[in-house]
Amino acid sequence: MRIKETTAKSVIHYHEHAYSTNWDVNLYRGCEHKCIYCFAQYSHKYLDSDQFFDELIVKTNVADALNADFSKRNWEPRPINLCGVTDPYQPLEKHYELMPKIIETFIKHKNPIIITTKSTLLLRDLDLLEELDKVAGVEIHISVSAIDENIRTKIEPVAAPTADRLAMISEISKRGIATVVLMMPIIPYLTDNIANLDEIFRIAKSNGANSIIPAIMHLRGENKKNFYKHIEKLFPGLIQKITPLYRGAYVDKNYSEKFNEKIATIRKKYNFYNKPKQWRSFKSQLTLNLS
Repeated sequence: MRIKETTAKSVIHYHEHAYSTNWDVNLYRGCEHKCIYCFAQYSHKYLDSDQFFDELIVKTNVADALNADFSKRNWEPRPINLCGVTDPYQPLEKHYELMPKIIETFIKHKNPIIITTKSTLLLRDLDLLEELDKVAGVEIHISVSAIDENIRTKIEPVAAPTADRLAMISEISKRGIATVVLMMPIIPYLTDNIANLDEIFRIAKSNGANSIIPAIMHLRGENKKNFYKHIEKLFPGLIQKITPLYRGAYVDKNYSEKFNEKIATIRKKYNFYNKPKQWRSFKSQLTLNLS
């Protein structure tokens, strides 16, 4: 694994597609979790690299750059997602410890945050996140896919065990911080069975999650080729079932409809319906220039 340290002038980025929010900050480029389905592998092409899992870039000055962005006259507090294409709590964070300073900067400027992770390292910063939640707002998105560790270790080899990720919901909820379980990506014929879906719902509900959002895997471009290569090696025979479902980037419509019926049944069983975070009112910032 190769690590390159760099600095950035600006770290807040706007994107048209509002996934949780239109704004994100990435403190790392590349990710050690090595998830075989990772949609973000495409992002390394902008760095003239195809080694998303082995060539990692660390923006060592993120907190200072973020402070500068927040200090601009036309910035008004608005939810920002950490991170858009990598996990802010991947193993590298144990060494660099960028997140505590970043959260302190969010506290200083009273700016709300959304954190998406597959790691339990987030628990290290719970005191700071609780402080931020009191002055601005925090929502933690915990990504899970498979309860069975025999499957999980093959598709997400460096991520935290699923049971540990779901267990931390309880610790976060005790602080009054909202949690969302991102049950994604669901891989057809591998993690889409009732037993897996039901158990994730059950644990999330019992641990106090606010919402759970299931989503079936999308496959685009080189990511599709990479995913098929891993599936052929790790789960012989599964490829013949999956490929007919993906004529394009999205799963077959009939499959999707049947999956949604499964989810509706489980939601009703546990009376577990999503409770969207009630953020404070924020003005539009579509014309913001952070350059």
